[in-house]
Amino acid sequence: MTKQEQVKAIFIEEAGEIIEKLDIDIIRFEENSSDFSLLNEIFRGVHTIKGNANAFGFIRLGEFVHHFEDVLDYYRSTQESIEEHNLELFVGSVDVIKEVMNCELDAIPTLPQSYDGCLEKIKNLISVKKNKASSAQEPQESTAGLKDLALEFGLSCSEQQQNSIQRAIKDAQAKQSEGLSVYKVDLTLDTDCYKRGFDYLLFLNMLAQKALLLESFFNMEGIVEIDSFKSGENYIGKVSIVVLTPLSKSEADEFFEFLFDYEYEINLIEPPVLEVIKPSVETAKAVTQNIVSNSMSSKSTIRIDTFKLDELFDSVGELVIAQNFIAQNDKIRSIEDESINRTIETLSKITKRIQDRVMSLRMVAIKDTFDKMKRVVRDTSKKTLKEVNLIVQGEDTEIDKTMIDSLSDPLIHIIRNAIDHGLEADADERIKAGKSTEGSVTLKAFHKSGNIVISVSDDGRGINKERVLAKAIERGVISGDENLSDSQIFALIMQPGFSTAQSISDLSGRGVGLDVVKTSIEKLRGKIEIDSKEGEGTTLSMVLPLTLAIIDGMLVRTAGEIYIIPTLSVVESFRPEKEIVHVFKEKGEFVSLRGQYIPVMRLSDVFNLNAKRIEPWEGILVCVETEGGRIAILVDELVGRQQVVIKTLGKTLAMLKEISGGAILGNGDIALILNVDELRPLVEASHV
Repeated sequence: MTKQEQVKAIFIEEAGEIIEKLDIDIIRFEENSSDFSLLNEIFRGVHTIKGNANAFGFIRLGEFVHHFEDVLDYYRSTQESIEEHNLELFVGSVDVIKEVMNCELDAIPTLPQSYDGCLEKIKNLISVKKNKASSAQEPQESTAGLKDLALEFGLSCSEQQQNSIQRAIKDAQAKQSEGLSVYKVDLTLDTDCYKRGFDYLLFLNMLAQKALLLESFFNMEGIVEIDSFKSGENYIGKVSIVVLTPLSKSEADEFFEFLFDYEYEINLIEPPVLEVIKPSVETAKAVTQNIVSNSMSSKSTIRIDTFKLDELFDSVGELVIAQNFIAQNDKIRSIEDESINRTIETLSKITKRIQDRVMSLRMVAIKDTFDKMKRVVRDTSKKTLKEVNLIVQGEDTEIDKTMIDSLSDPLIHIIRNAIDHGLEADADERIKAGKSTEGSVTLKAFHKSGNIVISVSDDGRGINKERVLAKAIERGVISGDENLSDSQIFALIMQPGFSTAQSISDLSGRGVGLDVVKTSIEKLRGKIEIDSKEGEGTTLSMVLPLTLAIIDGMLVRTAGEIYIIPTLSVVESFRPEKEIVHVFKEKGEFVSLRGQYIPVMRLSDVFNLNAKRIEPWEGILVCVETEGGRIAILVDELVGRQQVVIKTLGKTLAMLKEISGGAILGNGDIALILNVDELRPLVEASHV
């Protein structure tokens, strides 16, 4: 990959991040259009995209953001209040930027349908605003006349420039101390520099982060008459600045690495020895602190490929396994030496600390994902003509970065479903139910029992259990004679194609598509829980592990083999009394637990283990929750609870649906991780 291709790849990645931030910031600004500091943030993002887009040949994107930038610049400069319909135009413009960016990346020749219309509205808006501004200033200009910028900022001769430089150097001598140098930087930029994405002000602003600007000079000789002026061309061909900085010349060069050699020149200016004034300690310290504070004002970060993080995480997993092997090795444990025991204990602490820190590298706050949902709520609210108030809680909760990207689509569907079919159809219906006219959707994230829970709650009409049951029986999902709990009834709406909605909109239907949501969450080794009260509202909770690389599991032993049951699925474990175990003719074994008959499944039968058959009351039953209901897994004994690093089993064993992976235990043995949802059908087949 050439350097140009590398830079382009960086731009594409950064542009994606900027556009995501624009999507969030524009909704925040719509909520508070008087926050002009936020408008400045939006302007800076659009400005960055404009320069880089033109530099890499994304002309269509560059043209659109160029005009959009003009509109933003007008409002941020004048701080004029923004009309509501223009705010809507701003939001639509960000949508167009996203769509055009995708067209540019995929080299799609056609533009989005909204491109031309939105661009025309932007051009008309800035034209109206500028005409209005020029009309208001006309009388004043007629009497005072326009000022000549060349007279204000230009230099009549090189001698005058040299005199100014000498004065700047003399002033700098009083501020100089060890480690600070004076440089003269000369920029020579072509008329097409803007089209290539290079603006001298950008370079000067970057340099100013680590340098103190002493003097600046702009060559105004190339400025043309106003009638011939073109906004896309540069007429200030030469710019010179004098700076005081602790940077070396090579470090200063890095700020201009994207320019050609002839476009910039940096010269170190040595002050005359006889004229050097002894520096004031306080002044030198103040200048140094100012420069350091500028350079440290932004948080220092480094961009790392997630693949490298995954490799590091895998290596730490191997380290944990090796450490457990040492700590649990019988031969080492038999050595009664205090120093060895202390060393092993220290190794264990260090390994745990490394594991925690490496895990934290992959953890990111869910705030950005929640911020994106504000846009979903806004658009759905307008489309359904319902007033909706979004309440966000726990947005600082951290979750594995690899899971964040997979959460957006399920969250979008659940939120749309809650607004479109969860909330009442109109305000009158809510008033009759004793509620406010404005519906409420609460998006919440929190930790629970070692897992992350992300819930979406609405204060709508709730789920009608009887209607769900009737629909399930009608579709043949259940026979009708099952004794189902409320949670099991609510879970029926996640069956493929299931819906209780009388009319399905283009947004969602209550139940439509929830099977896809359920599948997406299960791929993340999570599960969905539904709680609803008719007339009060519904809560859909996604229960997820902290990370996909490590699982918290209960270790059980059967026929001498160790298996791992994810604790996320475990309800309880117990040794049953003989009286509560029943065998129904041709139905198999069941255990009666608090009025509910739960089928018993023997792991020895599932995996054809050569084991002595024991009675259920002679072993341990582990009750687990599956999508089809609860089952009780019969095992010989409970070994303990442990966090294990998940390992894939290869293509051959991956075909076994009952197994979701494997793990290496501290003694070096391999334990299989059970997929409890796939065990339920096996139980039903054996109990027919």
